Order: sequence, then structure tokens, then C-alpha cells
Amino acid sequence: MSDFETPDIAKQRAKVRAEQNAIEQAGVYVRSYTKTINHIVTTDEVTAIANTIIKIIDEEYTITPIDQKRGSILIQAKIKANVDSIQIDSWLKQEHQKNIEFIEQLKRLQIERNKQDKEIQKLRQNLSIATNDYEKSTLKKAIIDEDRKFLSKQKEKEAAILNQQGKIIEAIALYSQSIGLDEKNFSAHFNRGLRYREQKNYQQAIDDFTKALELNPQDVLAYNERGIMYEKQGEYMKALQDYNKVIESNSSFSCWGYLNRGILYDRQKKALLAMADYNMAITLAPKFIIAYYNRGRLYLDMDNYSKAIHDLSKAIELSKTTTLDNFSSIDAYRYRGLAYNLSKQYNKAITDFTKVIELLPQDNRAYYGRGYAYEQLGYTSQSNIDYKKAQELEKNKS
Repeated sequence: MSDFETPDIAKQRAKVRAEQNAIEQAGVYVRSYTKTINHIVTTDEVTAIANTIIKIIDEEYTITPIDQKRGSILIQAKIKANVDSIQIDSWLKQEHQKNIEFIEQLKRLQIERNKQDKEIQKLRQNLSIATNDYEKSTLKKAIIDEDRKFLSKQKEKEAAILNQQGKIIEAIALYSQSIGLDEKNFSAHFNRGLRYREQKNYQQAIDDFTKALELNPQDVLAYNERGIMYEKQGEYMKALQDYNKVIESNSSFSCWGYLNRGILYDRQKKALLAMADYNMAITLAPKFIIAYYNRGRLYLDMDNYSKAIHDLSKAIELSKTTTLDNFSSIDAYRYRGLAYNLSKQYNKAITDFTKVIELLPQDNRAYYGRGYAYEQLGYTSQSNIDYKKAQELEKNKS
């Protein structure tokens, strides 16, 4: 502990170092475990998994005086932790996109911590050579602010781990603690907003995204997320303004602005405007699964069945190699099956609706669609079975 550091902060920093050692040891276990089940993981994944499987059950601190005249002491932390292998299995079953986002969060937090460590070291050095009271007071205040930022980022990391483990309510509580320590923590506001969105607390999400934008007015992700929340609440003009901000950024994320504005126009029955935006989204991102899916549905609404089938097929094809947590190929198969029925390609419709039933056995719409295809082909027995099943499932829903 330096002359200008409180014991509590020093303990927290010592604990972080001890946790890092434990995470490195847990990483060895992760590599061994995944190797036994023949699952290949990257170095980034090993680090991320190791962060989620550590559970501290005990901690102790040793304090050693190193300079009695200046009152300097050395604080070392020792922790005892268990490894929860169930969390490894959970990671391997988790949506790929969610894992990637968590990895990126950890990387960003590590970069911020390294930057902050350098800043706090610089402030302490300046304080040690400060000659007047005003300068000392200013530097001490800056050190206190940095210490609070340090504690805030620690809470944010704990929140990210809880979210990765599916503990959203607990994660929100820790994001709130993080913000309480540093009201200007942009990423804590943004990520709490995402968690509120998942809980369908749309106004609270809007409040967090708005605060995030006050802290960083150029963040296109915050504009995009807030636009979606405004749309959920029926505030279409505000949503449109936010999507326009995303589009005007001319960034790699502009395609999402076009997509979401297209969805908004689609909802408002402005088909030509929606189509133009879907086209632009695909032009900017030729492998944009959700854009193909939404354009395919719009073509279906416009009775252009061949183009609907093309786009829905493209979405299905791309989904086999790319995973997105807000897209389900089930919907694409279902709507393509409908397009096949409407274009009188009944055998292909049967194949698609059968696929939907395999993936989602309780889908009554798939049974209706397949029943209709069977009926058109003259397979009365199979048609009646499907219609009866569809009616049973619909009755159970109500």
C-alpha cells in the first residue's frame, strides 16, 4: 500500500491480483476439461470461461510494514476458490454470439484497468513530489476519483459474469452499484440498459441508454438500442430519429440502422420505404441474415413468392454458419413453407413445415401449413391428422 492509498482500496487491489492468479490456474483446468470432451476452445474463451467458474469461498490478508517512518505497508491477499465445472458445460451450450460479447467485455475491462493502473501510478508519483498544499489537495482528490472508478469497474466485471451465468436480476443490482460508485461509467449504464431490455423494462432501458449517450454522444450502439426501446413503446418518431443517427454515422453498424428503420417502416405499412432500407442493409452487409429474413417476409406480404423464397432460403443458408441470438431459423422455415404453399409447391412446403415441427413440436401453425399442403395433394388422411393436431395445440394455448 502506498502512502496515498486507503487500506480498503489496497485490499481490493490485492484481491484482484489474487483473483487473477486463480483465474490463470482455472484456465489450466478449463483446457484439460475441454480436451477430455474433445472440444476445442480459443485462448480468449479459456480466459472467459475461467472468469465464470471461479467461486471464492474464503479470503485472507497479510499486512507487512515496509517503511515505518512513512507508514507504508504491503498488503497481500490469499483466496480460496472452488471451480464450478457446470459453468464450463453452460458456456459450451451458450449462444455463440453471447459468448463473443462476453469475451469482448472482458477484454475491454482489462484494457481499461491497465490504463487506470498507469493513471493512478502517475498521480501517486506526482503527489510524492508535490510542493504546495493546493497541488497536493488536487492530486489527492484525483486519486480518490480513480479509486472509485477502480471499484466501479470491479462491480461492472462481477455484473458481466453474473449476466453470462444467466443471473440477470443480480447483474442489474451490481451494475447499479457500479454506477453508484461512478455515475460517469458509460459501459455500466449501457449494459444495465441491455439487461433492462431483456427484462422488458423498456423505460428504464431508455433512461440508461439516454444517460450513456450523454456520456458518449457518438455511440451508435446506444442510439440503436434506444431506438428499439422507443419502438417497443410505440414512440415511432423518436425511434426513427435514433435509427437515422445510426445510419448517419456511416460506420460498420449503419446496416443495423437501415434494418431497424426498415422494420419500423414495415410495421407502419410503408412497404416501399421498408424495402429500400432492407436493400441498403443487404448492400452494406451481404451476409446480413436478419435483413434477408425481413425482406423475404415483406416480399411474401407483397405476393412476390419467388423473391420471398429466395431471401428466406438465403437466411436459412447463412444461419447454418452464423449464430445470432435474435434470429431463429424456425421462423424462416415456417414462412418459406407458407410461400411454397401459396406458389403451389406443396411437396417443398411439406418439407419445410416438417422441419419446423422437428425443431418446435408445439407449433400449431406448422401443422396447419403441412395439413393444407397434404390436402392440396389429395392426402386426406395425413391432412386430417395435421389439422386435428393443430387444433389441439391451439386449444391448449388458450
